[in-house]
Amino acid sequence: MSKKVLLIEDDDDLRETTLELLADEGYTPFAASNGAQGIQLALQHNPDVIVCDINMPGLSGYEVYNMLHQVNTTAVIPFIFLSAKSTRDEILAGLHLGADDYITKPFEFVQLVEVIQKRIDLRRKIANQHDENFRVLFENTHSPAFILNQLNVEYVNKPFMKLFGYGMEELEGISITNILQPESLEKFSALVEQCNDGLRKCFNLTIDFLNKSNEPETVVLNGSQIHFKGLPSIICTVAPLVKEAPVTSTSTKTSNTSDVTDRERDVLELICQGYTNAEIADKLFVSERTVEGHKARLFSKTGAKNAVALAMWAVKNNLFEVK
Repeated sequence: MSKKVLLIEDDDDLRETTLELLADEGYTPFAASNGAQGIQLALQHNPDVIVCDINMPGLSGYEVYNMLHQVNTTAVIPFIFLSAKSTRDEILAGLHLGADDYITKPFEFVQLVEVIQKRIDLRRKIANQHDENFRVLFENTHSPAFILNQLNVEYVNKPFMKLFGYGMEELEGISITNILQPESLEKFSALVEQCNDGLRKCFNLTIDFLNKSNEPETVVLNGSQIHFKGLPSIICTVAPLVKEAPVTSTSTKTSNTSDVTDRERDVLELICQGYTNAEIADKLFVSERTVEGHKARLFSKTGAKNAVALAMWAVKNNLFEVK
């Protein structure tokens, strides 16, 4: 599949020429003559890379960048600035915002293609590594969970299959609507759409799934935005709806996130990012022994048995967002 490139450039001749050359190189290019149109096309097409002029009538390239980075679906797209200004301060200003590259005009087309391809390749490499890390995390949790692309099941773990009695081949690739009670479908679809549109980051609801025997089972579902296989997706974890058991002195497991202190949240976030005890200690300017103490308390408060389970608890309770 050819990669999509969005070019935002107010110079008609440069825009049209670059558009044709990108198409000749095998890309699928889209072009906008101003910042507002560029934002609209970015949201509509979710390109693999954005090339944007800085000095344009109306919205500047800086403003386009800032606006697109307020939306989860476009914030991860590699962004390359174009500008006739080539002073050190101008270049640093663009890169300081977080842009991935900066090309000065006039430029050789081969230079533009090299930068575009470099950024696409780097994004793919990072996405593949993220997917692999997340797949390991996903498979080693005891919580039933699945990943949606739109309303299609992109990935599902074994606890989810066991809970409802399905096999992998019966779930992956199907629409989630096939195993939802009709009464639950409308509300669930609306929440997923709001996440896909960037209107919310997570949601929680009680919902009815159909098991292998076509019988409804009521569960509590938590959904959160993530990126999986380079695409905006939704991860959903589910838990059977049961009456809460009385808390006894021998039970330490809890999902009350208010019990987690601010320092423990700092440690938890770094655990979710895959850092070791030594690395966490270095980042927080504390000793490894202090980190181990925080982790021990987190295990006690959450009931998690290892770092993987602890990370999944954090995702499930919206203490950490997988990007």
